[in-house]
Amino acid sequence: MKSLFLKIFLWFWTAFVIVGVTLVVVVAVTRSNTTMLAGLSVYLPFEARQATDIYERDGKSALQRHFDHLSEMGLAKPYLLDENWNDVLGRTPPAQAVEFAKAARSDAALVSKFKGWKAVAAQQVVGEGGHKYTILAIMSRPPVVGVIRDLGYKTLLGLLAVLLVGAPFCFLLARHIANPIVRLSEAAGRIADGWLNTRSGQSIRSRGDEIGRLGGSFDRMAERIESLVRGQQRLFGDISHELRSPLARLSVAEGLLRQCPPEERAEYLDRIALEVEHLDQLIGQFLTLARINSGADSSRIERVELNSLIQEVAVDGNFEARAKCCAVRVDSENLCTTTGAREQLRRAIENVVRNAIRYTQPSTDVEITIREQRASAISRAVIQVRDHGPGVSSEHLEKIFLPFYRIPTINGESTNGAGLGLAITDRIVRMYGGSVSAANALDGGLIVNLELSLTE
Repeated sequence: MKSLFLKIFLWFWTAFVIVGVTLVVVVAVTRSNTTMLAGLSVYLPFEARQATDIYERDGKSALQRHFDHLSEMGLAKPYLLDENWNDVLGRTPPAQAVEFAKAARSDAALVSKFKGWKAVAAQQVVGEGGHKYTILAIMSRPPVVGVIRDLGYKTLLGLLAVLLVGAPFCFLLARHIANPIVRLSEAAGRIADGWLNTRSGQSIRSRGDEIGRLGGSFDRMAERIESLVRGQQRLFGDISHELRSPLARLSVAEGLLRQCPPEERAEYLDRIALEVEHLDQLIGQFLTLARINSGADSSRIERVELNSLIQEVAVDGNFEARAKCCAVRVDSENLCTTTGAREQLRRAIENVVRNAIRYTQPSTDVEITIREQRASAISRAVIQVRDHGPGVSSEHLEKIFLPFYRIPTINGESTNGAGLGLAITDRIVRMYGGSVSAANALDGGLIVNLELSLTE
């Protein structure tokens, strides 16, 4: 991880140096350019008159020596053009510069940059013989090294001081970014080693940047992983306990069957058949829950009309409820359609209804209502199943949808059943983007709400 910190520091430091040097060079070149153009505008009128006088009085050789002297001094590369825009010394000036010179006047110097690192100036002049000439001067800008040299020691020392001050700033910035990433990496390693209670820490989550949000997401992920692993461990423990109990009763019944007289064998055979049926139902529910959790259930997805599905569940429930002199009533208004596997949705609703039939008081009704609920752009079907039983204490309401969770009775024993029916309902509904909740009715009984998204 030290290499990560070093890389980030070098990235910032390099960017800081490049930006600083670039700014200084740009400022220096701009100042040099301004100085050069200003110098041309002052120098050209004097040079135009002087070059014309030398040419008319002393000839080409004298003018050549004068121009060579100016070039050696690095001031400019001059040309003297006649009325036909030809250089009087027979040289060939740049065509672009000649076109620029044609716009020159005699009252003021015409100065401009025309290409790359060069500047051009031109001015018209009339010699003593009455001929018109145009002085053309092309000045090259000094190279970058020369520009930087012209800045002076004070400017260069100032630049060096800025770069040195930037070093600790880049160091702090790199540490500010790298340290939390290193800590997140270490936390991920601890989770991989089995320490599931590891979290990123408040110092990372309290940051107001993307790394802080990453820390928050990391903690939510860790909490979810810990919850899933703990749930799986608890589930395996519950499964072994649930399977061990009927197996123990089977073993006892088998031993008694071997020792009892022939006339008593029917009782023990009935007990063995009951325990085998219990095991079969338990294993079937567990496999159903496992398929739903793993997404291995290959049921066909289709549009399901919830109203007709609930009516079918109510008809079957009525048949079971007759033994308690109860009934299952359905109250529906709007036609609600959702998307899912029909048999899975039927199982989810049926588990809740059968649970309500089991706990409702004799001669009472289990009430099923289905309503359409609209909130902004989201439409949901709310299926409510209510019984008139003893209800569930508040400490158990959130746990009744956990696998193998059974509510203790008054004497401390668990209620009948494996505790998988409501867990299967919860998994199926959540698999299709819905939610399940439970609450006690004010006048007694339990209300279970199933919410499913509607299909237009």
